[in-house]
Amino acid sequence: MGTVETFVLALSPLIGYFLGRFTKEELAAGKKWFLLAKRVLFIAIIAAFLFAHKWQLGHVVIGLTLLFAYLAFTQFRTWWFVQAVIAIAYAFTVLTDLAFVSTALIFLYGLPTGSVLAQKKNIKGALLAGAVFFGVAAIVQYFL
Repeated sequence: MGTVETFVLALSPLIGYFLGRFTKEELAAGKKWFLLAKRVLFIAIIAAFLFAHKWQLGHVVIGLTLLFAYLAFTQFRTWWFVQAVIAIAYAFTVLTDLAFVSTALIFLYGLPTGSVLAQKKNIKGALLAGAVFFGVAAIVQYFL
């Protein structure tokens, strides 16, 4: 996987934003479901990361650290922080057998992220979420 896939994944919050803007009437009713979907997909992304590396000790430490950071530091759990954490997991998983599964889960994670940002009418946030993902993933992939 390369830069094109990373760019498409970075566009997923923007796609979710536009989906949310075109379905305004469902946004208010679906907010709790978007947040639940984001949490479930985040845990699935970390699980795919751990499974892809066959529970090797170094990767388990990285994966559990990412999961701990997400769950423990709720004051830091902003959309840009979570996008950076997901980008790190993506960069480590991109060359494994589960790259397609990880990529699909990350793309699906971006859709409710963008929809939640659409409720706030925050297109800059959707663009920045994609930029954070792309930047962190590209930097980590460069050094791997």
